[in-house]
Amino acid sequence: MASHELNVEPQVSEIPRLLDWVEACCGAEGMADELRYKVMLALEEAVTNVINHAFAGVPTPHLIRVRLDISDVLFAAEVIDNGRVFDPTSVPDPDLTLPLEQRTPGGLGIHLMRNVMDRLQYRHEAGHNTLRLEKVR
Repeated sequence: MASHELNVEPQVSEIPRLLDWVEACCGAEGMADELRYKVMLALEEAVTNVINHAFAGVPTPHLIRVRLDISDVLFAAEVIDNGRVFDPTSVPDPDLTLPLEQRTPGGLGIHLMRNVMDRLQYRHEAGHNTLRLEKVR
């Protein structure tokens, strides 16, 4: 199993660097293009959510770390931050049958992550949030 780790500054301008790194790691492990696209999409959403929502009112320094574990059978990523406690796995799925003007804003990114990944897990330990995303290869 190959393991990789990247620290990401809590700025949206870091997202292209994150995606280039994920693509390089996945490419080095021979992941198919379709699978690479799905995991990059989910990680972009997860890290963007942390950048945009986790640190309001939280004193610095702010930490975002992304870990990848890629084996022949499983892609696993962990997004670790020291922001506010938030469990994205507890957010209900949006009601996509409602007209747009009746929907509550937000929640579509988490819905997207659930749909492109096989499993999402969340834990909060020692002041850190960890969101684990898994996709069977």
